[in-house]
Amino acid sequence: MNNPTLVHHGVIGMKWGVRRYQNKDGSLTSAGQKRYDRDQRENAAKKKENRIDVSTPDPKRWAKEDLERSKRLVDTSSGLVNQAKSIERSSAPKARKTRMDLSKMSDQEMRAQINRELLERQYNDLFAKPEAAKVSKGRTAVRETLEVAGGVLTVGSSALGIALAIKELKG
Repeated sequence: MNNPTLVHHGVIGMKWGVRRYQNKDGSLTSAGQKRYDRDQRENAAKKKENRIDVSTPDPKRWAKEDLERSKRLVDTSSGLVNQAKSIERSSAPKARKTRMDLSKMSDQEMRAQINRELLERQYNDLFAKPEAAKVSKGRTAVRETLEVAGGVLTVGSSALGIALAIKELKG
């Protein structure tokens, strides 16, 4: 622990989100060779007019495809989180009103009951302190988790969108 050295495990000129598939001499790394072989297999399955030129490796296109694939994945995940949020909102317990048996009451008794209920509501609206809705701990935890996940995926999607736009501008 007394060794005061700084060690960096990156590559000179390394950029965030850009993978290196070629060595400095132009030969492919093992990851680049796998990628090149995969491109050739995928291209062979396509119609002639839809094929991509794979006569030479194209690390820039690969990095762009990786960004696009990541963006699609994040967007899909974000959509799933939004669906889960809407399901959570729609499944929340709703207050139900109990119905009274009115067949045994006269008109005068019904009016008295209605007047009484209206007076109670007015009193509660004016003077009673509102009670917080009771929500289970599990529902609260799910709601908080979905909010955090939605925020993270939104930021990630935005970052990937910006990275794709920069990649497009660079060419």
